[in-house]
Amino acid sequence: MASATLPLTSRVAGNSARLFAARIVSILAGMASLPVVYARLGTRSYGIWAVLAGMVAIVRLADLGLGSAQIREVARVADGGCRRQARAVLGLGVAWGACLSALALTCTAICWPWLAHLCRLGSLGSPARSALLLLLAGFFVDSLAMPWRAVLEGTQSYAAVARASAASTVAGAALAVGVVELGGGLVALAASTATTSVLAAAMFVRSVRRSAPELAPTFREIRRADVSYAFAYGSRIQLANVAGAVNSEMDRLVLTFFFGPPAVAGYDIGSRLVGQLRLPTGIILTALFPAASRAAREPDRLDRLYIAMTRYLAVFTTTGAAVLMVSAYPLVRLWLARPMPAAARAVEILAPGCAVAVCASAAAVVTRAEGRPGRETRSGLLAAGLNLLLTYPLLRLIGPSGVLLSTTLAAVGATGYFFVHFHRSSHRPIGPLLCALWPPTLAAAIAGAITEALAGRFPGGPGRTSAALAVAWQTGLIVLLAAVLLAAFRYFDGNDRSRLRAVITQLTPRRIVAPAMVWRNR
Repeated sequence: MASATLPLTSRVAGNSARLFAARIVSILAGMASLPVVYARLGTRSYGIWAVLAGMVAIVRLADLGLGSAQIREVARVADGGCRRQARAVLGLGVAWGACLSALALTCTAICWPWLAHLCRLGSLGSPARSALLLLLAGFFVDSLAMPWRAVLEGTQSYAAVARASAASTVAGAALAVGVVELGGGLVALAASTATTSVLAAAMFVRSVRRSAPELAPTFREIRRADVSYAFAYGSRIQLANVAGAVNSEMDRLVLTFFFGPPAVAGYDIGSRLVGQLRLPTGIILTALFPAASRAAREPDRLDRLYIAMTRYLAVFTTTGAAVLMVSAYPLVRLWLARPMPAAARAVEILAPGCAVAVCASAAAVVTRAEGRPGRETRSGLLAAGLNLLLTYPLLRLIGPSGVLLSTTLAAVGATGYFFVHFHRSSHRPIGPLLCALWPPTLAAAIAGAITEALAGRFPGGPGRTSAALAVAWQTGLIVLLAAVLLAAFRYFDGNDRSRLRAVITQLTPRRIVAPAMVWRNR
């Protein structure tokens, strides 16, 4: 059984490792640039920038589920699927991206006075409008490039995806720092973001033309049946995306409406730190989805892959959440070179909910690979409903922190429901899931509690050096204690060590280029 699982999980591990390395580069670039951007813009302007970014993020989620549909169809081509249908679905992605971008630009131009008043932009309303239009122009470029990226992901050409993502992010960070250092404001920052989108799109298109030109998007081969098929599959994912927009972006708008843009600055910085817990989510969704789509015809194989990925997600997210919650205040001070209590509070409140939600990523991939994304949709709608229901009462009760607490409570409740519904509806035993989740959760909780108890005995100074020391020893102690406890629980076995060796092997230069070469030779 283990040997049958290993080839697929090793391939996923290697692909995940490439994307992980690229993501680490992107994170470092973002962490280096954000303090400079924040210092040059100021709290109010940075808060407005965060609100504008949130608006564009909401628009991005309105893809009608075509993003997953495109990757799924391309992945199925390698397993005997219809190449014409895959090219047609990719063409639909290009067409919808263009239409959505045009609609977003038109609505912004028409509705801007109302939006500016709602978000309390004041004298910065005019530059904010220009910045939003530029961000939407960048979104237009991203939309046109998304089918080309889907080809790379569907063919598992992750070396190309990793290179393009890392290079464009680093270039974008450098441009952002450059424009604000030269005195640029919101408009210049948005222009640098749009330029980065053009760079990333060019790299994706170039990679597809070199590795899989036969899978380029087409409009001529689109049939009515393709439209019905793509939107029938994607509509359920779109509902989940709408729910995701409520859960991930509503907080910015609510904080802006009730407390003004400065309140969004602390939330944005704190949520960016917590967002690093979602690092595995994007990687797992990217690397696991094509492999899961191919394994969907072998339920036992898919189940083993699902539990294995859930175990690794649980270890990462529970330990990471403990580190973030214990080290929130020195971590923010280390990053910004100044204390920011609002950002630290956001980290403490949001981290548990984010960790719980991320643990369900592998299950979400399985539901999409099996062609049943409605399970995920129900969970997303429940989370959105709970969030909307709890936000105003908690806001009135405890202020801005209540907005964040409602998001965490909604995430925990909806994720629990999703796991139960997923296992019951698919007739999967829930015992293996519980065995995958409880040891890392307990280990992280104990490690975090011990470290928090010791933290008060080692008070630090106000500077970055003392903050770095506090973060270093607290992180090290939590990781060490969690590892010792997991070893005591006998959580890891020989298969885990084999997969770790596979990750290291797949990161060698010869193996990194192999997937693209194999596909090209076909």
